[in-house]
Amino acid sequence: MPLFGRHRPVQPSDEERQAAEVDLERIRQGGIPLGAEERLKRVASASTPFFTSDLSSKEYALASASGLQPVAQIMGSSVVQHGWSNYGWGGFYGGIQELPSFAEPWNLARERAFDRLEQEARFAGAHGVIGIETTAAGTLGEADNVEYVVFGTAVRDTGVTPRDPARVAMCALSGQDVDKLRRIGAEVIGVIGHTSVVAVALDPSSNYIMNSSGFWGAGATNIEIPQITQGVYAARQLAFSEVERQARLAGANDMVISTLRHSIHHQEYDRGGVKSHFFIVSMHVLGTAIRLGAHEPHPSPLKTPVLSINLGN
Repeated sequence: MPLFGRHRPVQPSDEERQAAEVDLERIRQGGIPLGAEERLKRVASASTPFFTSDLSSKEYALASASGLQPVAQIMGSSVVQHGWSNYGWGGFYGGIQELPSFAEPWNLARERAFDRLEQEARFAGAHGVIGIETTAAGTLGEADNVEYVVFGTAVRDTGVTPRDPARVAMCALSGQDVDKLRRIGAEVIGVIGHTSVVAVALDPSSNYIMNSSGFWGAGATNIEIPQITQGVYAARQLAFSEVERQARLAGANDMVISTLRHSIHHQEYDRGGVKSHFFIVSMHVLGTAIRLGAHEPHPSPLKTPVLSINLGN
């Protein structure tokens, strides 16, 4: 046996290569691999499917008590390459500017991941998805990948008759949260989410503060940089305006926000020998659109907490 190539990997067969090409084309079209679809269809057709889930014991117990039968553990995933954009920072002389192309990879990755999650739930014959866990990673401001993965448990509703049996009730909530909403008569409508990104370029006075240091400089005192604060508010306003629009479009009358996080990336560039500063502020919002008063509380209304104090004999 040759010394080199001893552990050479086995080349895939023509049939395996063709299957891989089919899966790649399905993914390019926003779908899921054929093997995953076939597995979930077998789950849907089984009279008593052997299910898998990532629910905790408490989530599983609450889901069962609420009439939600776990069917299968499902997932959605998307990796998006962030394209290069030249924003010409040297010509940006202060103020706040929205950067839609920086936000687009995040929004595309999230939408495709949840779309694939919904496809898997539909193939499994589910009415909804609970126990959502998401992972999102990437670097803004660089030509980098944005990865978005979401896991959940597909469930069939045996307690509340869906108003639209063909619709899969998507959410970004745990099993406990879904149970609480059902107990106040709220219906889960769908997932809402948005990422907004803005650039904040400091004006000359703020740049002077950032560049000053030492005992006698501006850095000797605590000074707020109001433009950065304003940028955070602007990013939040953009994100929430969009998720509110999505909720109204879905026919919801309220929403539950499960994820709200932001990041600030500091960048510097030289302009005529003077160091200038700008900041990229990103805001990520993920939530669930709901309709209050959609049905009677199920399985029973939430009880009012009672404080009991034992004063002794």
